Amino acid sequence: YLCIRRLINKKELMIQVFAYRLEDKAEFEIFFQKIRELIPQKLLSKIEKFKFSSDQQRSLIGNLIVRGYYSKAFEVNPFQIEFEYNDHEKPLLKGKTRDHFNISHSGDYVTVVFSDCPVGIDIEKNKGNRLKIANRFFTKEEVLDLNAFTKEDQKISYFYQLWTLKESYMKAIGKGISMSLDSFSFKKIQQDYKLRYSSEDSAFQFSSYKIHADYACSLCSKYPIKPVIEEINLRDIEALLNVDMK
Repeated sequence: YLCIRRLINKKELMIQVFAYRLEDKAEFEIFFQKIRELIPQKLLSKIEKFKFSSDQQRSLIGNLIVRGYYSKAFEVNPFQIEFEYNDHEKPLLKGKTRDHFNISHSGDYVTVVFSDCPVGIDIEKNKGNRLKIANRFFTKEEVLDLNAFTKEDQKISYFYQLWTLKESYMKAIGKGISMSLDSFSFKKIQQDYKLRYSSEDSAFQFSSYKIHADYACSLCSKYPIKPVIEEINLRDIEALLNVDMK
């Protein structure tokens, strides 16, 4: 929590990334029961529709990280923070056009990024061979790059890297799945990923992360730096929300 508070107060650093690994079901249930009366009814109804505790945790935690972060930044009650949505259902902070965030979750991880410029993040768990998706939806150049790998596991790993790059870019642009996956193309140059071309804003930088061997994660932002991902847990979130969980 001290690290998070330090980052929030460090005004010159305008992009921050956080990763949360799901707690076990029992720990989350204790947390959920203690905090449920504070959660806005609309959000609570959404969370309770999920059948499985893991789905509840993924959905709720991303929202709470955003609330906690901005509650510290703006010195407001986290549960009074309001959101709005653009024409493509991208969540935005209501009334704050200079504050941007993005959430992604997959498997055991939730990732959240904050910036003063449009930003996108995506994390995906490796679920095996899905190269048919690339052949159908990726650009010809990307498919050629994929096929240049001789081993299947290398192709699969690169596929998920490309997938998260594309998702992070679409989320930063704000058009989501309304963008065609073959309307823009990526290429790996040494250890960096660059846009070959795009009909949308191309003034973005891209970073890749290996949070876990079974996951690919990509960040799209206006900053040339690669920010360090800060790991947080339920205790950190409790502190961010300024809730006494004892």
